[in-house]
Amino acid sequence: MSPLEKRAWLNICSVVPPYLVYFAIQIAFPHLLTTFMDRIICLAVVGTVHALVYLGGWLMFRHTERSEAVFADDRDRAIEARATRIAYFVMLTAMILVGVVMPFDAAGWEITNAALFSIVLTETICNVMIVRAYRRGPRFAH
Repeated sequence: MSPLEKRAWLNICSVVPPYLVYFAIQIAFPHLLTTFMDRIICLAVVGTVHALVYLGGWLMFRHTERSEAVFADDRDRAIEARATRIAYFVMLTAMILVGVVMPFDAAGWEITNAALFSIVLTETICNVMIVRAYRRGPRFAH
C-alpha cells in the first residue's frame, strides 16, 4: 500500500467517527448542548479525539516505514492533485452556501456547524477519492 493511500485511510479513520458522533449529537440531542461552553467543550473533545487518533496512526506509520523510502512519484502526485481538485469544488460550493446563502435565514451555531460539516465533508471526499484511485488503478490518476 502506498504511503499516500495509508495517510488517506488514516485521515478517514480519524475524521469520520468522531465528527459523525458530534453531528449526531447536534441533530439528535440538541437539548444536551444548550450553553456556549457546552458546545465548545463538545467540539474540543471531538477535535482532541481526532488529533489523538491521527497522531497515534501517524507515529505508528513513521515507526513502521522507518526503513522504507517514502517518495511520491508522478502517479501519487496526479492522484493527490485530482482528489484535491474535486474536494476543492465541494468546499467552494459548501462555503458559498454557508457564507452567502445561510446568513439570510440562519445564525450562530447553525452556520458554525454547517461550515464545520463542509470542512469534514471536503476532507473525507478528498481522502476517499485518493483511496478510490489506488483501488481502481492507474487510469484514475489522469
